[in-house]
Amino acid sequence: MNYFVSENVFTFNSGTEHAQAKRVQLFTEQGESAQYVTRNYNRFLARDAESIGLHAEQVLNMYDFFQGVTDVPREEVSLRLLPQIPLDEYHIEGHGPNYSTINHAGRELARINVMPATVGLVNDIVYYDRYGNTTARENFDWRGFKSSVDYFHPDGNLAVQKMLNLAGETVIEISHMKVNGTLYPTMWKLLNYKGHDWRFNTEDQLFLFFLNEITAEHPGSILVSDRRSLDHVVADVQFAAKKFAVLHDIHTPDIKNPIRGKLYDAYLNVLERRVRDFDAILVPTPEQQADLQKRYPGVDFRVVPDTFVPQAQLAASRLRLPDRQAGNILFMGRLSPEKRPDQAIRALARVVKSVPSATLTFHGYPANAEILNELKALANQLGVTNSVIFGDYITGDALAAAYQRAQVIVQTSVAEGFGMNLVEAMSYGVPVVSYDITYGTRELIHDGVNGYVVANGAHGEMADRIVSILSDDGVWADLSAAAYDKAVTFNGQAMMAAWQQALQ
Repeated sequence: MNYFVSENVFTFNSGTEHAQAKRVQLFTEQGESAQYVTRNYNRFLARDAESIGLHAEQVLNMYDFFQGVTDVPREEVSLRLLPQIPLDEYHIEGHGPNYSTINHAGRELARINVMPATVGLVNDIVYYDRYGNTTARENFDWRGFKSSVDYFHPDGNLAVQKMLNLAGETVIEISHMKVNGTLYPTMWKLLNYKGHDWRFNTEDQLFLFFLNEITAEHPGSILVSDRRSLDHVVADVQFAAKKFAVLHDIHTPDIKNPIRGKLYDAYLNVLERRVRDFDAILVPTPEQQADLQKRYPGVDFRVVPDTFVPQAQLAASRLRLPDRQAGNILFMGRLSPEKRPDQAIRALARVVKSVPSATLTFHGYPANAEILNELKALANQLGVTNSVIFGDYITGDALAAAYQRAQVIVQTSVAEGFGMNLVEAMSYGVPVVSYDITYGTRELIHDGVNGYVVANGAHGEMADRIVSILSDDGVWADLSAAAYDKAVTFNGQAMMAAWQQALQ
């Protein structure tokens, strides 16, 4: 079994989670066993995994494993059909679409909060004492069962979390205490596991125990660490046949000096302190491999693809220009300073002078509300408010539709580890205009063939290239055809062969 190890599948995921999910899909498509392994407790994991194209059998969560709920199908539970509430004695009173209360003898005993984006399904039930203080909260999994219970001190601080199996028995208990005035989880108890109780001081210690359990149960298993926050845990696993760590991003903030620049702190474990505990370090591009090999000549660095294009996508009909939204420029990625989305707006302000109908659509979650407000203010300042669309973070069919509408995609990042969004865009025939950055740009974009590479930070030059694409149907058609052809090189068979070689 191939286990790809990370913290979580989130509601809003970064490129790391998407790359990990793509790899699971690749291995599955090519007939290899693989699972996306997560540490964090997440009641919405089934929903979040489905949103990025993963099925239940492709995901393995530590808490689900110990709770015995890894393969439980979803069953919607309406708040008015909860078997634990005897309606002949208690009254459920609705207060709009978001919550109801449980009342008895004229007193409010509890509040039932509705699960987000559902109609009347139970998210949690909060219980109060006679003075209105919160005493407990029952938390329901997206799949419809009670998953955990939180107990609170009279001052409202969390005291104990209890994770339950389907019989309602506690299998994990997490104690919380104040340390120097700040509340922390301080102890994890695994109860009656294989007839014994186990105690851990940190969640990572419990996670290490879990990883040792699953690798011992499946001899010959391979572990791949995807998150730098978990490299030290994977490094300590005893029963894996092989252990690797895959890097998804540039390893230093000093983009002009990747060979000698100061490492990001998160990379110290994997590249220095614990590097000998891994069979090899995997990187997405030969360029990063060469830089790291010069920096650490005694370490085995291997190149693996950070994405692939599914066979179904490669077999789909190629879209023509009339099928698209004229003048649609796409920015796909997180709205954060290192992605420099403001540069895309500045480029658009120049583009609309030549192509007035051009629009710029952002799809990605903002790092914070401030950056979104700043981008909107910039669009207003440059007079392109009506030409900039701030779309939602999207996955699945909505993501595919965005690529199908686009006439060009732009990349303005300070640096990248690879650029899987560009490969995705090219698989829909979307030409790319990108700054010349480290890493991946020159590997993915052949200047003048499937897109254009312009000087880093030169938004004026970027605008000129976008105008040349939007203004000439023949230029667009040639670039689009080459983009489709480039995407074919990321087919599953070729990418699987690269992974198999790297994991030898």
